[in-house]
Amino acid sequence: MSFFEELKRRNVFRVAIGYIITAWLLLQVVDLVLENVNAPDWVMQVFMLALAIGFPLAVFFAWAFEMTPEGVKREADVDRSQSIAPQTGRKMERNIIIAMALALAYFAYDKFLSPEPVNQPEPAITTAVAEEKPADISTPQSAQTGEKSVAVLPFINMSDDKENEYFSDGISEELLNVLVKVEGLRVPSRTSSFTFKGSDKKVTEIGRELKVDNVLEGSVRKSGNRIRVTAQLIDVSTDTHLWSETYTRELDDIFAVQDDIAQAIVGALKVTLTGAGEASLATRSTTSVEAYNKFLLGRHLWNQRSPESLVAAITPLVEAVEVDPAFELAWAALADAYVLIPEYDLGSIQRYIPLAREAIEKALAINPGSAHALTTSAYVKFMYDFDRKGAHADFSKAIEIDPTYATAHQWYGELLATERKFDAALEELGVARQLDPLSPVIRHVMGWVLSDTDRKEESYQYYQEALDLDPYYQSTIGNLMTLDMMTGRFDSARERCLEFSNLAELDPSTQMAIIDAMENPELVKVVVEQLMQDNTFPSGATGKAHVLMLLNEHEMAMENLEKAFAEGDAYAAHLNRMDVFDPLRDDPRFQALLAKMNLWP
Repeated sequence: MSFFEELKRRNVFRVAIGYIITAWLLLQVVDLVLENVNAPDWVMQVFMLALAIGFPLAVFFAWAFEMTPEGVKREADVDRSQSIAPQTGRKMERNIIIAMALALAYFAYDKFLSPEPVNQPEPAITTAVAEEKPADISTPQSAQTGEKSVAVLPFINMSDDKENEYFSDGISEELLNVLVKVEGLRVPSRTSSFTFKGSDKKVTEIGRELKVDNVLEGSVRKSGNRIRVTAQLIDVSTDTHLWSETYTRELDDIFAVQDDIAQAIVGALKVTLTGAGEASLATRSTTSVEAYNKFLLGRHLWNQRSPESLVAAITPLVEAVEVDPAFELAWAALADAYVLIPEYDLGSIQRYIPLAREAIEKALAINPGSAHALTTSAYVKFMYDFDRKGAHADFSKAIEIDPTYATAHQWYGELLATERKFDAALEELGVARQLDPLSPVIRHVMGWVLSDTDRKEESYQYYQEALDLDPYYQSTIGNLMTLDMMTGRFDSARERCLEFSNLAELDPSTQMAIIDAMENPELVKVVVEQLMQDNTFPSGATGKAHVLMLLNEHEMAMENLEKAFAEGDAYAAHLNRMDVFDPLRDDPRFQALLAKMNLWP
């Protein structure tokens, strides 16, 4: 008898097949139970390991032992003429058929009939959100325009490893990026939607604050190369589920999961897609899961906008484009990281802006119609190249390609402000605010644009709204301190000075002395000496030169402006907009400095 026939006679094949089918059924049942009790991922991993170890043991016992009327005996001790292996085999075949039927039934139920679990986040500290007038939030904007609208909330990270949060955030952001391109569908920006991350507010409250009809929420559980994404679409007006689905896939299928969710939402909202809309849903910037993961981590860090996270974002974004050099979105994201580093005083213009230009060129070479890359290109042109004509052209093109990109409108508003076109700047910023209603940075920018005019009291309002959205926004606290000094609110300025210094971990002594000198001019001479010797206090338009103007030391301010410009002042392009420098406008040296930035005449 051949080895194959002996394996068949001893029922080894039947045992192996029966074990595999039964193990699969057990995995589905245990996975469902563990999911509902929110068990840690390692429990499932241990169970899978036990089943894997059990398979060769089951095959070994089928080969070495045999069932007999007297019980289990070693196969070598069983008389072949008395063997009941054929009868045992027929019983096993019946059991295999039953197991297969159960497996098929479970598969059909899971695929077509299973109800979706609702994953609720644990209560967390509610993110502060600026209160709008009741009339402003009672009716979604879509109800007035007839358009469909949906907000994509950050998906909850249900994995044991909290560092996987970047992955769940990235899923949410990518779904948002897909849906925002659908014609006839309004989607609030990431900044506004992510304001509610960790919030215990009801979905209906969130929907009304974002002025949308529907909210998409969900969860992501990632374990090794396996993910489970649960998504549910909720009607804000009725607080009912329009649609829900759970996707359990290998990580290689994450792109398909995103597309499935996006298409299902569009169907649930009954949005009629044009040819362009369908094409946008099919567009994929990369096919590399590794590059995509690194991109998600980089964007997650960049969006935090702290000095530490901004620098940390560079590494995964560089790795993303190394894995997939044709990954346009990663190149554009890398450019965004490079371009902000000089503004955060984390590196020089000479080092990082050439890197930003290179990343922009890479992105535009892959996709000349990249609204994100064009926006960053325009920003570099007006902030560092002083190519205002080119910046206007790039902003116009970016906004034409993607009029829903709030950052394009925001940065374009900043360009217009540096040209002292304040009304036009506020109009663009108003568009940005409408697209991204809960963005603290947009309200912050509106605050400093108004502070450069005679509308300083209105400036306070927008700065305060920015702090309502992000109480720890250092730039806004610093700007409010300066505004307090300019309007004679010195006690308030001191309070903000201490708050800013604590957040930034800086010595407040020089800034406190400046406030004292503003209140008591007799202290100016001593304070100026202290200021010029303080190497932690930056030079330039928003640093020492600005303070020297407040202290009426105009000549020293002019000298500091020239010195900072020669060394590389990240805010030099903003010099023209600031009314604090108005006393220098007739100075030929000031005019020459503006001329170098194409701001004079």
